[in-house]
Amino acid sequence: MDIAVSSIEKVTDAADDLDGIFMLSSEPREGDYAQKSTENEKIRTKIAEVRDEIYSLPTSTISCIEKLKNSTDVVDGTRQIDPFVLSSKPHKGDSAQKSTDNEQGIKKAKGRDEIYYLPLHKAALMGKWEEAKQIIDDDKNAPIAKVTRAGETALHIAVSTGRSIQFVQKLVNLMDKDLLGQPDEEGDTPLHYAAFAGNTEAARILVKKDSKLPQKTNTYGLTPLHSAAENGQRKAVCYLRSVTHDEDPSPFAGKVGVKLLNLLITADLYDIAVDLLKQYPSLALGKDTDGKTAFLTLALKPGAFQSRIQKGYFRSLFNHFFSGTECPSSYPQGGDVENAIGSSEKGLTSPTIVKKMSKHKQALRLLGLLIFETLKGDNASKVRKLLLPPVRLAARLGIHEFVAEVIKAYPQSLWVFDENGMSYFHLAVKYRHENIFSLLCHQMSSRKHFITASLDRFGNNLLHLAGELQPSDKVSGAALQMQRELQWFQEVEKVVQPSYKEMRNREGKTPRMVFTEEHKDLREQGEKWMKDTASSCTVVAALVVTVAFAAAFTVPGGNTSDQGIPIYLNEAAFLIFAISNAFALFSSSTSLLMFLGILTSRYSEYDFLKALPMRMSIGLISLFFSIVSMLVAFGSSLQIVLSHRVNWIWVPISLLACVPVTLFAILQFPLLVEIVSSTFGPGIFRKRNDEIIM
Repeated sequence: MDIAVSSIEKVTDAADDLDGIFMLSSEPREGDYAQKSTENEKIRTKIAEVRDEIYSLPTSTISCIEKLKNSTDVVDGTRQIDPFVLSSKPHKGDSAQKSTDNEQGIKKAKGRDEIYYLPLHKAALMGKWEEAKQIIDDDKNAPIAKVTRAGETALHIAVSTGRSIQFVQKLVNLMDKDLLGQPDEEGDTPLHYAAFAGNTEAARILVKKDSKLPQKTNTYGLTPLHSAAENGQRKAVCYLRSVTHDEDPSPFAGKVGVKLLNLLITADLYDIAVDLLKQYPSLALGKDTDGKTAFLTLALKPGAFQSRIQKGYFRSLFNHFFSGTECPSSYPQGGDVENAIGSSEKGLTSPTIVKKMSKHKQALRLLGLLIFETLKGDNASKVRKLLLPPVRLAARLGIHEFVAEVIKAYPQSLWVFDENGMSYFHLAVKYRHENIFSLLCHQMSSRKHFITASLDRFGNNLLHLAGELQPSDKVSGAALQMQRELQWFQEVEKVVQPSYKEMRNREGKTPRMVFTEEHKDLREQGEKWMKDTASSCTVVAALVVTVAFAAAFTVPGGNTSDQGIPIYLNEAAFLIFAISNAFALFSSSTSLLMFLGILTSRYSEYDFLKALPMRMSIGLISLFFSIVSMLVAFGSSLQIVLSHRVNWIWVPISLLACVPVTLFAILQFPLLVEIVSSTFGPGIFRKRNDEIIM
């Protein structure tokens, strides 16, 4: 007789016992509560037996009684099932029986919640196999049980923690391969989890037992390869790319294929994205599940391009850094996958990897390939829809490489304006991106004058846009921001038509009127910043002047009583003292005068362009040298007085004198360098190369 018939008989026997207990318990009783408690315990035990037997039934049987509301209904409903119907279904052999057993185990495991399997959950988290093995020995359904509210099994937990690869290996060995792909509530399999966590070893174990796992998708139609790319797991992406096949439904085609490309771009895995795009060029023209193209995704990554890297004093040190491990330029779609991936992960020693490139060069390579694939089409309208929105976004974000490459490949894009009537260069002026504006000034032919002559839909020319105030985080302090705004206004004045300097927009305002009105508050903030800085430095400079002046008349060691000549006049240390003290006095006096000049300035707009920054820079430089000279004079004085008793006194004096000098340099030099470079440097609009892009 079929296993289902046997289960029904067991349920029926349990039901008969249960009926007897119900009948006994329904009679009125006299006696103690202990007797009643014992009878209730028997009832609960029998109900549990009925429940367990029902969960062991085949899925088709359970579907007949799953809508019954209570234990009595379940028993009655079970009695009504015809055993002949259950036993008359055709057998499909051992594999069918195995699948049925798996379904039975899953159904039975569902009858127990995550609290029941909490010890197994903890064992999987900590990678403690012995504890997990004990639980599995007692409950054969434990490996497929949901141990969390999210529907995760012990295998999901183990591969995501990465604590013990032995735990994963032993757990996988115990499980049937058909159960390795058991999903959580969102359809993610254990391989999705291993990919997202970057657990490549666990992924190999899973794929080795079930080679179809990489093709399984979650609720959103995404494969484990997508999960690895989403979290930027380079090694996992390289491995899964080699074992994920282009089968229907293909993870490399349509919206999910574009989604994969976009995830690689977002994760800065540009070399892999280039390889994927070479194999599947149509991805350049498609949109992902969120409606985003690869062009748009790349435009949203300004940090991938050299022009948008935040540069400091050591900016050149980071321009040519290479990123991580490279993936093979091609992947085997069959054969010895393990050896292929093993060789690809050896880094530079493998002949199958692409040459290491810096991140921004990889991004440029991807950009060039996207442009090439896009321009293959002969539909101008489609090309504009694909290219122009991302390029406008790149212009707004200041990615000048993006803009330059598109202009070189598709010059017509310059003459397509957005809904506000703005070209790339209008956007560059509006959002203060000097790199893109330099393209207009230095890398374009005389046709640039046609662009500078265009107006936006509000009647503003380029100079009106330069007159608008834009928040900036590129300079520190309101005064330096005011200086930068003035530099922009002057630079744009050089490229617009002379008549545009006095042109009025639709609000009746000239560019100068717009600038004055928009920058009124910034000018006041700059004035306050300058005065506060100058006031603080004036106090320090005045103290140095006082100390240096007093030290000139109280020389170390004293003077001779008859002629007033310093006693240590012939000492080398005394000469150092005299020179450094005089230098401290003169430099601090210069600094004091510069800061007083700042405090008494009239603070007109154009004072922020040269006069005020020049005074501030001279004042800070003079103050720095005055402090250094004062410390040298102090050290020389101690050397004169104590050298006859302690010959090595100059060593600790020199070391201690370096402390305040170093602190001043660390705290004030960044500001000083910024002021000097913006005032006396080559400027932000300098010519960067001789290439003519149009």
